[in-house]
Amino acid sequence: MGIIQNQGFKSSVISYIGVAIGILSTVFIYPDALEVLGLFRAMFDASVLIGIVVMMGSSVSAVRYFPKYENKSTGHGGLLSWLLLVSGIGFAIFVLLFPLLKDVIKGFIFREDNAQFEDLVIYIIPFTFLLALINLLSRYISNFRLIAVPAALEQLSIKISLPVLVLLYLAGWLDAKGVIIGVLLTFGFAALGMMYYLWHLGEFKLTKPVLLKDKAARKEYSWYAWYGVLSGIGSQVAFRIDGLMVSSMLQFQATGIYAISWALSEIIIKPMRSLANIAGPLLAQKIEENKMDDVKDIYQRASLNLTIIGAGIFFLIWSVLPYVFRLMPNEDVMVQGTYVVFFLGLSQVWDMMTGVNSEIISYSKHYRFTLYLTLFLGVINIFANLLFIPMFGLTGAALATCFSMFLFNVAKLIFIKVKFGFHPFTLPLVFVFAFCIAAWMFTSWLPESEINVINLFYKGAVFTALFGGAIWKFKISPDINQWLVLAWNKVRNFGK
Repeated sequence: MGIIQNQGFKSSVISYIGVAIGILSTVFIYPDALEVLGLFRAMFDASVLIGIVVMMGSSVSAVRYFPKYENKSTGHGGLLSWLLLVSGIGFAIFVLLFPLLKDVIKGFIFREDNAQFEDLVIYIIPFTFLLALINLLSRYISNFRLIAVPAALEQLSIKISLPVLVLLYLAGWLDAKGVIIGVLLTFGFAALGMMYYLWHLGEFKLTKPVLLKDKAARKEYSWYAWYGVLSGIGSQVAFRIDGLMVSSMLQFQATGIYAISWALSEIIIKPMRSLANIAGPLLAQKIEENKMDDVKDIYQRASLNLTIIGAGIFFLIWSVLPYVFRLMPNEDVMVQGTYVVFFLGLSQVWDMMTGVNSEIISYSKHYRFTLYLTLFLGVINIFANLLFIPMFGLTGAALATCFSMFLFNVAKLIFIKVKFGFHPFTLPLVFVFAFCIAAWMFTSWLPESEINVINLFYKGAVFTALFGGAIWKFKISPDINQWLVLAWNKVRNFGK
């Protein structure tokens, strides 16, 4: 777990720098620009969904097939060339079909109250291209057990640029179109940065792909890539369709509220994305070598570590959320997102508890199971959104996602237990939740000050001290304790 700890730590630090910037933006900037924020979120989600089809499975295949062709002297069998070729063909087909798809996209995203932005639909093309390229390069770089630099390029760049662009919009120096163009320039910078990083590593090798002359391998790849496309679509429909359906069924202002609530809850899931990016290639290698004891160890340790972080952040957010809303310029509007944060956060804690189950299944011979499951749950989530959004509004969308995430992970838990004979849960998880609940209850009983900022910081500090102190004192996770020691040593060395 050393490489996972090191890269996971660095990536988490980068993520939380982005989180800090995101919190400031979410509290003080975005509530004044809900409509343009909702526009950005809708176009982003639509482009991610389209990009899955455009890439034709290249993203998941970049990790799945790297161990098979790993050989620096041959450019890893020309795998990068193949992935870029396949994705390029997919994007070219999308561009050719866009005139036929344009009205469909307009009708879904820019309907009724959002119709004034429909001319911006053309920007879906560069959005899709850049997001797909960033995703592919990030996955490919993760094969070298390096995720910190891609994380900085992918996450920090947009975290820094978006609030600046929104401020320029609020000042009247940019219109909505200018914000979208600015975002595209940011994504372009991130994509070029990843390409340069690959070149710097000596891994940007565009050699002739081995797959071109291996018919059997191409057939196997095609089936797996087809699985990747359908599984990716199912996953997006199951867990990201909520934002698009809010855009479709409600106004962009509601989408903006939902996006801010999502941003607050997304703080919880950040460490999981960092760990999954670095653990994925390692799990693929261990599964390829049939070292299932190592897979089990990674599975259980990831579950424990992620639960400590996820549950701790969830209860911390829930302890201070009312004070966060009071800092916003339009508290009466933003308070609508209270239970959106709750249900989205709850779904993410559950996802973190179940650890890297998706990676284990996806990189094994049973990868098709995830496909069938995600497609099934995608259908369930669409119907859940159609049912809950009219009933509960924004909260209904979050409830639908929570419901789908719960079913999704229960099914994967059962499948891994049946096929591999192990599960991620260990006894220390009981103590994690006991400490969380006790710290949250004590914090909620504390008296409130008349000054909102004092409440925010002192209650947050008390919860963090109680929960973090208990985890440290009782050594619930040796990995967490090592991370904290590592962090302290880095701070001390920086001070010197």
